[in-house]
Amino acid sequence: MSELLYGENNPQESTFWNDVIKYAAITKDESFVEEVAYLMVTLHRTGA
Repeated sequence: MSELLYGENNPQESTFWNDVIKYAAITKDESFVEEVAYLMVTLHRTGA
């Protein structure tokens, strides 16, 4: 498993988050949107 440096662009990760954000913007699934928001805030707070 390779380790990514902070700030290094990971195309697979970018695609994942772009897809999640697009889906969250158009879905009517409130619980999914809440979970995505929770994950993003948690990752931001922990510096991940």
